[in-house]
Amino acid sequence: MKLRDFKLKDLPEVMRIELSSFTFDAYDELTFIYLYKKCGNLFLVAEAERRIAGYSVTCVEQEGKALVGYVHSIAVDPAFRRQGVGRALMEETFRRLRSLGISEVKLDVSVNNEVGLRFWRSLGFEPIGVKKRYYADGSDALVMRMKL
Repeated sequence: MKLRDFKLKDLPEVMRIELSSFTFDAYDELTFIYLYKKCGNLFLVAEAERRIAGYSVTCVEQEGKALVGYVHSIAVDPAFRRQGVGRALMEETFRRLRSLGISEVKLDVSVNNEVGLRFWRSLGFEPIGVKKRYYADGSDALVMRMKL
């Protein structure tokens, strides 16, 4: 597996993975283009077997006087799940954030996403709050944080 920066030519494969991964609140192409422009080299793809196996997109956000990493999305092609793709993407993201002097990462995950909750906890994220009825299906989002 090879990790690299996202390129616009990757968009069709990223969209395929996005739509196979999220029932509600899937990002559209324009959202990914916006995030590509905003997040720069924190929009990563994992290549395996000559195709995109997964992606992650994280941006540096202003929070008060501090800068924090915010994970906007991560998804892995169903054919490549449970093979360390998501973990590799996030470990590279954490490495890049540390190199920018960022010491904290946050994200939102559906309280109904048991696989996602286990994944984030396994990386060291802890819950710090709840956003009520955050998703289109009416489910709450758990706000999670990790210190780098």
